[in-house]
Amino acid sequence: MQEGLQLTYTAFNLIESYTYQFKVQARNIYGYSDYSSIVSILAGQIPDKPVAPVTMWIRDFVIISWIAPDNGGSWISSYTIYIMQSDTVTYSTELNSCDGSVPYIRNGT
Repeated sequence: MQEGLQLTYTAFNLIESYTYQFKVQARNIYGYSDYSSIVSILAGQIPDKPVAPVTMWIRDFVIISWIAPDNGGSWISSYTIYIMQSDTVTYSTELNSCDGSVPYIRNGT
């Protein structure tokens, strides 16, 4: 291997949710190589952790609200609400009233 050649490339100013494709080609005094296989990357990552929700108790129900976190470059498709049980150790989901995939619940955060 020849010393001193650049073997990395850094792509800047990528746009979230956009898929980028890269390939590499080598050259020497005899010409160009075939292209490498293409690698595709989505400029995104898992969403950030939501901040702690706030609650409002009104008689016989509780409203839980939160601020949507940074989506990591892709739309957040659902939230899961976990409720601590009376044993103060176990969390469970209650999907009848806390289904975070229902649009009016998800969009009404």
